[in-house]
Formats: sequence, C-alpha cells, structure tokens
Amino acid sequence: MRPRWRKQELRERFYPPAFRGMYDRFSDVIHAYVRRGDVMLDAGCGSGRVFQYHFGEEQRPARIVGVDVTGEPRGNANIDAAARADLASLPFRAATFDIAISSHVAEHLTQPEGVFAELARVVKPGGRLLILTPNRWHYVTVSSALLPHRFHVAFNRWRGVDAHDIFPTVYRANTARRLRALYEGAGFEVERLEQFETEPEYLAFSTPTYALGVGFERIVNRFDALRNMRVNLLGVGRRR
Repeated sequence: MRPRWRKQELRERFYPPAFRGMYDRFSDVIHAYVRRGDVMLDAGCGSGRVFQYHFGEEQRPARIVGVDVTGEPRGNANIDAAARADLASLPFRAATFDIAISSHVAEHLTQPEGVFAELARVVKPGGRLLILTPNRWHYVTVSSALLPHRFHVAFNRWRGVDAHDIFPTVYRANTARRLRALYEGAGFEVERLEQFETEPEYLAFSTPTYALGVGFERIVNRFDALRNMRVNLLGVGRRR
C-alpha cells in the first residue's frame, strides 16, 4: 500500500503551534513592509492556491496586481487585477508599484538578470522587492536538479500540489551570493537577506524520514556556519 501524505499530522507532532513555517515567515515580511494605499505587484503570482496572504482593512494595499506567464491568475483570490506576461517584459509603466513580491519564482528564471531589471523598472524609487526562493544547495533542490521533471510532477501531485503549479526549475538565482548580486545589479540596495530551514514537508510520507528532516532543520538553523545548507532564501531589496 502506498504511504499517505502526513504533512499536517507530523508538523503538529514535532513542532509547537507557534512555529513559523516558510510561508508564515514570508507573510510576516510582506506585512512588515506593505502600507495602506500601496500599489502592489505579485510577480509570478500563479493561481494563489499554494500561498495566500491576507490584509486587514487598516493595511490593505489600494490595488494588488498579479502577473504570470500562464492564465492561472484569473482564479487568484489574492489579487485585484491580473495580467498575462513574461516577467522580463512587463506591461506596466515605469515606477508603477510601491512594492513587489515574488514567491517561488526565481528558481524558474532562465534569464534572471532581465527579470530583476524589469522589476526594478516598474518599482518606484524607494519601493521594495521581496523574494522567497529555495537555496540551490539544499538536499531537496540538489535532488530536484538530478531528477527528471516528470518525477517532480508525479511526486507533487501525490502530495497534493496541483499540476498547474509545477514548473521546471533551473536555479540560476538561487544562492545568497547570486541573489544579492542580482538585486544590486538591478539597482536595489539589499536590506535583508535571510537563510532559514523550515519543517521537512517533502519527507512527510513517514515518521522516520520526517524525524530525520527535523533533526537536520534544528542543526542547520542552530549553527550559522551551516546557513548555506538551509532551504529558504528570503530577500528584501530597496530600489535606489
């Protein structure tokens, strides 16, 4: 019998309720920088099924625009308006947005320099670009790079990810040094660049594998010398 996916069960077993996972931490950063009345861009927003962010009335941006190379944004409940476009050629005037966010998009970019330059063009001076993306040297991403895309599709469908949300990865922006260089090359001052490990969601098919992942998480988060082995890169850049 095929093992079942036990993400929530195992998270509740190994972590306290107050534990902040990957999307929790990105949401915290978004809420730290967004101001009421901002015009916000969600770059590569997709369907919104994987990551939902919520604003109270006292903080909600005036307008949230989602853009994606697919038609998926049409059903995205996070956004107020959707555009279909390549991130390297955005259909917006210069200095349109106060803030731009991008979650799990940078790892798919074949020409990240062009995308960062285009995001810099549409963000206002003093505005910010917030990025969450995986670290190239984590055991999950190393495994990902060695396996064919059809395996990723099958594995992620098994763990409940819609096939429309699965795209080939190239990891051309996915080390701390590389991400910093992309920010700075596009005219952003890097205000935050964090590396952190989170719960081992990919290992939630059994208790022993998940427990091993928890041990790894606790070790690499404890020792700064191991920061380059942590799975997440979270960046905040301020447009000069």
